[in-house]
Amino acid sequence: MNSGTTIRPARPSEAAALSDLMRRTFLAANGHCSTPENVAAFLDEVYSPERQAQEIRDPDTLTLIVEQDGVWAGYAQLRWGTVPPTEVVLRPTVELARIYLDEAFHGKGIAAVLVSHLLAAAKLRGSRSAWLTVWQEAPQAIRFWRKHGFQSVGRSIFYVGDDPKEDWVMTQALPSA
Repeated sequence: MNSGTTIRPARPSEAAALSDLMRRTFLAANGHCSTPENVAAFLDEVYSPERQAQEIRDPDTLTLIVEQDGVWAGYAQLRWGTVPPTEVVLRPTVELARIYLDEAFHGKGIAAVLVSHLLAAAKLRGSRSAWLTVWQEAPQAIRFWRKHGFQSVGRSIFYVGDDPKEDWVMTQALPSA
């Protein structure tokens, strides 16, 4: 990652632009995962500007924007307010809820730096572990998370519209301070 990369919290005034980025990156990564109707329903429910404004204001959610030379490259979210799966035993824990980069920024090392930023933020807030879910049919994403120290500990169901998807629950213990 070069010196033109900035990682910063999202601002409430950026909710509409963040919603656009979220929709675009989800479609690029997962647009093929279900019917167009289910994907559209999911996007409307999860990635609306109103929902993003709410999440940005939520004290239990940290939404980060990644900029490369002033251009939005991606985003990520940590959520302390979600109930972790029972397989995640090391508590307190935080959900690494989202991490996406625009395709033009893949392969540049930005995601690895973003993950390290997220895990540092989790530790600063007292989390002893981080957890996430990843679609079982996303081998590249599974490899990425394993490379960054996450281990599969269980399964969960994630809905795209009304279409259930099998996900892995993955977790990582955070080093003690």
